[in-house]
Amino acid sequence: MHVRPEQPIGTAPRAFPLSEASVGAQLRIHSVAGNPCESHRLHEMGFCRRAELVKLCHGAMTVCLVCGARVGLSASVAQRILVTASPDESGKEEGPSEVGSLRSFSGEGTFFCRILDRFRRNKGGRAG
Repeated sequence: MHVRPEQPIGTAPRAFPLSEASVGAQLRIHSVAGNPCESHRLHEMGFCRRAELVKLCHGAMTVCLVCGARVGLSASVAQRILVTASPDESGKEEGPSEVGSLRSFSGEGTFFCRILDRFRRNKGGRAG
């Protein structure tokens, strides 16, 4: 079981690099740093502000589940993606059982994320 330190009420969650997150953690993207071309490409792949992801493994490559797809990132790219712990995770034990509860935010998500959200709303449940 992963224990999180208590945060004072009214403080913003601490952002940290994706490369430092523990495997299995449910996270929310805070920001993506880097050159504009690279940031745009990451946004197209689903790495946009407030999108949720799960870190599946790390090493030479960091593998994440974002917008229903597994994406491998180099260590340097994972270092430039700042994340926070997902608010849905507070008080929960981390693990693969939470992988199915990912959401994206239509206002800021990619085209794929918006389609996935629409599918979920129409079906009244989870896709996949």
